[in-house]
Amino acid sequence: MKSKKVMLTRTALEIVAARFRALSDASRLQILQYLFNGERSVQELCELTELSQANVSKHLSLLADQGIVQRRRQGLFVYYSISDNTVYDLCDLVCNSVGKRYGQVMKEFSAR
Repeated sequence: MKSKKVMLTRTALEIVAARFRALSDASRLQILQYLFNGERSVQELCELTELSQANVSKHLSLLADQGIVQRRRQGLFVYYSISDNTVYDLCDLVCNSVGKRYGQVMKEFSAR
């Protein structure tokens, strides 16, 4: 049985919504997926995602502003890594849920 959750204030809900917005873009999720395997430079992420440097930098900046990733400068390069480990659990929960839902939807199409 689930415990009763405390009702959040509107301000707190806006903060939570901003976190979800940061995770609501496929390109940002792709970047995070590569960061799950360890620290990467912006250049590496550009090569892996096939996105422009400006685009990758914009996405990383938004993720950093939300505290999801952290940056480290080494010489001319900037490296990013996951800073909020709860993002691993959140992605697992959502992916499992989507997988179950997708399976249910596919059963509906097969039944016709």
